Amino acid sequence: MISTFNAAISAHPLAWGLFGVYLVVTFWLAYLGHRRTKSFEDFAVGGRSMGPGLAGMTLGACLASTATFVINPGFVYAWGLPALLAFSLPLFAGVFTGLAVLGRGFRKHGKQATTLPVWIGQRYGSQGLRAWFASLCLLHVFYVVLIVVGAALVMTNTMGLPYSTSVGLVVCVVFSYVCFGGTYAHAYTNTAQGAIMLVVAGLIFVYALSAIGSPSEALTQLAAQDPQLAGAVHTGSPFYRNLFEVLVCPFVIGFALVAQPHLLLKTLYLKRTRDLMTFGVTGFACFVVFSLVLFAGLAARLEFGGGLAQDVAMSRWLAGAFPAGLGAVVSVAILAAAMSTLDGLLVAVSAIVGGDLIAHPSVMGRLGVPAERHNATALWAGRGTILVLGVIAWAVAIDPPRLVGIFGTIGTYGLLVASLPAVLFGVVLRRPPSARGIVFGSLTGLVVHLGLYYGDWTINTGLTATLALFAALPVTLIVGWTPAPRAAPVAPEPSDTPTPSQRLIAVGS
Repeated sequence: MISTFNAAISAHPLAWGLFGVYLVVTFWLAYLGHRRTKSFEDFAVGGRSMGPGLAGMTLGACLASTATFVINPGFVYAWGLPALLAFSLPLFAGVFTGLAVLGRGFRKHGKQATTLPVWIGQRYGSQGLRAWFASLCLLHVFYVVLIVVGAALVMTNTMGLPYSTSVGLVVCVVFSYVCFGGTYAHAYTNTAQGAIMLVVAGLIFVYALSAIGSPSEALTQLAAQDPQLAGAVHTGSPFYRNLFEVLVCPFVIGFALVAQPHLLLKTLYLKRTRDLMTFGVTGFACFVVFSLVLFAGLAARLEFGGGLAQDVAMSRWLAGAFPAGLGAVVSVAILAAAMSTLDGLLVAVSAIVGGDLIAHPSVMGRLGVPAERHNATALWAGRGTILVLGVIAWAVAIDPPRLVGIFGTIGTYGLLVASLPAVLFGVVLRRPPSARGIVFGSLTGLVVHLGLYYGDWTINTGLTATLALFAALPVTLIVGWTPAPRAAPVAPEPSDTPTPSQRLIAVGS
């Protein structure tokens, strides 16, 4: 093991030096977070005392992930301007609208909530809904594995470590500092990671524009390869065949993404409600800057043509686009992007499992845990959950499923279509639908989304999720505002025992 690390460090000294500095800063920030984590509320939502800049940077870093820096530019490489358009303007508009519509109302109705399931349970007065949505949040586990695999592949290709060793290192680093410091560690480290990502996104954008050249020449070269690469839609693509898939689906998905447990809950990090505007603008601006890396997909297409697999196009372009020193910085930044999303998911999932399932009051009652120990039990249950997730992520990522990327998207979008009706109507309606309507809408969304995908209707999960939401939202309102059917009165069974009136008649006679 030591010889493996020595060989990798000797081959890539600058990258390892930067990564070492990154680790030192990250664990120092995690230590600061640990010092401030005294309760489960501190662990889950940071004691609700963060400034808007810190919380906003955390939001932006979580919105951007390995997909933003590695996967999405590959779609732009493969499908040209339609993919660039879909991942930019409509997606930005959806995210911004989601923050504007959901942020203030979510905070107003859930100031004392520590997780999204708690918020839903309180808003609809149903502990059953709380348990249902806590269970649904476990779908994020698949995306956790996806991020671990992606980060490990980046580390393998840029830092010279074997894949299995990279998986172990990623799991140990991220899971340990989040377990140590909870939300404060997540927020502090995301600020550092976000700052690195902002600088590197700017570098990638500048180098990509330089490689692309003038817009007219770039469009001419793209059209020479395939005229649809330079248009608004690409009929040969399974993802961008028409304007509905290019404009409407990304807007809907962007709006729904805000309702993810590890994103919307960040509105509760803030000390003051009036900080929401600064928080939202900061997070949105960071996300827009991070998304500038999409232009690298166009640069790769112009340089390499269409001969590369889209998954490797971005890494191949990065390898030759920068001098050695800048290449090392970019590699560490991409690792930071992966870890920033991963730690946000870990905090959300562990808080939900610890607070909504393991440390639920009914469970604590059955276990005989005294009331004064519930908070401490929830805190340690959350930390224990992170350790268990770490073992699961490591075990699966060592030999990942062949379709881990698809399963990750299916799980994330499944959570979105199931939870958005509850969050949206709980925020915007003074009299939200009943808990029965929320359950029917949630199940409708899941059935439509999974049915369309696994029924081989399309592999475009953005389209299946959009159609699922279009079905789930009206079902939620119709069922939720329709009075539940009353059970027919049951006639009493004949009895040999005389009623009081019968006894009076008998006495009178």
